Amino acid sequence: MHTKTPNELSPGKAEAHRARRYRQARGFTLIELMVTLTVAAILLAIAVPSFTYLTVSSKLTTTANDLVAALNVARSEAIKRNTVVNVNADGSVSITAGSPAVTTTLRAAIPVQTSVINYGSAQALEATPMGILRVAGATAGYGGLAADINSSQISSNNHRCVYVITGTAISSCTDSVACATGGTPNATCK
Repeated sequence: MHTKTPNELSPGKAEAHRARRYRQARGFTLIELMVTLTVAAILLAIAVPSFTYLTVSSKLTTTANDLVAALNVARSEAIKRNTVVNVNADGSVSITAGSPAVTTTLRAAIPVQTSVINYGSAQALEATPMGILRVAGATAGYGGLAADINSSQISSNNHRCVYVITGTAISSCTDSVACATGGTPNATCK
């Protein structure tokens, strides 16, 4: 059976056929548009909390890594220069030497976005010419929490704990509760 093309149809039927094709090709219906917008809104509602968690978690990890780097810079500079190097509570690394005493900053403070990150309970330390981290004036190496870097914007894995072990080893871990203040991390710290 042969169907007629629009050119083979009578003039009235050809015009009706063109009008029908025109109506079909006009665009989206209101219902199609509303369904599409609803699906997009649902996907966005699911994605935004995950994105917030990802960005805050990344900022926490970056800040903790910056502190670990500052502690390692202090140790290596102390050995290299054969002098005491200070790691301040803000993460900056400096040397105070000479007469009169002049402080030279070797590494700037760790940039912390305080609206997101709480750089809490940071311990100021000094590195000896032997590369051992200790509390200023102490004779033994420091063993304990160097900093609890946390955020209240996420509810789990929101603490980055940086520990110094016997003044020489530096470790960090992630926890959902406040970091243990003793020399060893919580059992839940990973």
